[in-house]
Amino acid sequence: MRIAIDIRALTDERMTGVGVYTQNLVEALAASNPDDEFVVFASGSASVLGRLPKLKGSNIARVTLPLPNRLLSLLMLLPGGPTLEHFLPQKPDVWIFPKFNIFKTALPYFLTVHDLAFVHFPGFITLKERIYHRIIKSREQAARAKGILAVSDSTAQDLEHTWHIPRTKINVTPLGVTHEIFSPREQPSDKTYRATYDLNRPYILALATREPRKNLESVIEAYVAFRSQGGAKLPLVLSGTLGWKTAALHRLIADSGYQNDILVLGYVPEKHKSALYRGAICFVFPSFYEGFGLPVAEAMACGTPVITSATSSLPEVAQTAAMLIDPFNVNDLTAALYQLLNHEHSQSLRKQLSQKGATIAQIFTWHQTANKTREALNTLTKLN
Repeated sequence: MRIAIDIRALTDERMTGVGVYTQNLVEALAASNPDDEFVVFASGSASVLGRLPKLKGSNIARVTLPLPNRLLSLLMLLPGGPTLEHFLPQKPDVWIFPKFNIFKTALPYFLTVHDLAFVHFPGFITLKERIYHRIIKSREQAARAKGILAVSDSTAQDLEHTWHIPRTKINVTPLGVTHEIFSPREQPSDKTYRATYDLNRPYILALATREPRKNLESVIEAYVAFRSQGGAKLPLVLSGTLGWKTAALHRLIADSGYQNDILVLGYVPEKHKSALYRGAICFVFPSFYEGFGLPVAEAMACGTPVITSATSSLPEVAQTAAMLIDPFNVNDLTAALYQLLNHEHSQSLRKQLSQKGATIAQIFTWHQTANKTREALNTLTKLN
């Protein structure tokens, strides 16, 4: 089978979760299916295309279009505009689109849906993003797809109940963890990477984009309550890209009384992430809503005890290896911090969660993601 994959997500200035998924999916598919041909497509200016990583796989052919993405999008939105396969040297059998995007094709395609946060929580995304989803007609994209690749059972159920996508059309393809990188074993470079941030000491870690959906304000409020009630004097580290609506968060930090112990690192390179996970005494991820929650799986794979939300897909990922809290209840998060860090049985609890997490995280592999994706594509031959 000749499979075309849109890799425009890999031209982003900084690697996103969708980018991590796209790169690992392409490489794992190519490795698991040596008889298939994979044609990966990206467009953009020379500087944008220069960000593309080198993808491993002798059966991967890269096609780049030196045309700004905005111009390509405009062309495809016009009546009679070109399809994406128009720019490929050979016609593929199927497309895979790793996220909602502006695309036009006359061929069957599979669309990866990571979550429907923009439907359920429009206040959690920018006006620009809301307009974008209207322009691209996300629901219609899903309806027209030959199949949907849902990153969790939670997302699959959401698609079925919210958009009434037939369950037979939805394929659950959970995300994976790169276990060669995310593992409990301390690496020689870890201390060097952590020294960059003065973090060769115990700390609480929260790694997420600073935006309303990630609920970082509750992390600050819970940390302040924990410390003011005699909690351990551990620094809180906030790592992640600057998003939007962050004024209230930074005001909370400034007024906390513990601002010297709250370290805002900003964006951290991918190669530093595992070192930060391994060095943390616990990882806090009380997001309101997630389609999968890859940071939870990565932290677990590193043997880091996790506190996360009992909502959306997060219990599906964490299973019994994390403390699950109500993200709308700051007291719940404060109590979890106290139990994990300041209780007479805290050390044994952390050890238990660490061992469970490292074991459960092993089920999430990119090989599995690729196999389930290829199984979904097999429906094409059954239907034709």
